[in-house]
Amino acid sequence: MKDRIWALLCNTKFKGYCLSILVDKFQRWDRNINIFLAAASSGSIAAWAIWKIYPFVWGLIIAISQIMTVLKPYFPYFKYVKQLNSKCFNVELLNIDIERLWYKIQNGKISEDEAEEIYFDIRKRVTEIENFEDDTIFNVSEKTEQKANKRMQVFLRNNYNISFTID
Repeated sequence: MKDRIWALLCNTKFKGYCLSILVDKFQRWDRNINIFLAAASSGSIAAWAIWKIYPFVWGLIIAISQIMTVLKPYFPYFKYVKQLNSKCFNVELLNIDIERLWYKIQNGKISEDEAEEIYFDIRKRVTEIENFEDDTIFNVSEKTEQKANKRMQVFLRNNYNISFTID
């Protein structure tokens, strides 16, 4: 049971880091799109100077902003951020419960049967959190995994004095 709890702790912590990194990524995308659209739509005053010198550039900016405005509902970054933030928060709460369980089992403050009961309750909560809406699909890139692994290295070194390297 100790090994299963430890694996759950590491796995859930890693997934929490991945979610956090995705939140950052989608927040940046959403913010950048909104900034571009705001600048393009409110830049019409400045456009007169640019229009005379670089009419093609300004026309291109307007065309791109119009296309982005039409396509923006198909880039649901705001929705992703909202969902992922909620899941991130819930995963962090779970991680606290798992760490508490790990501490108790490591220090003999809980029986194997009690630990097993709590473990499976937590696994059930993890499964509920990991469930996304049918129209939401996330792929975790290798870059995201690498960032999450680096955060795991820091977490394990700082909290459990465990050092490891990733190939």
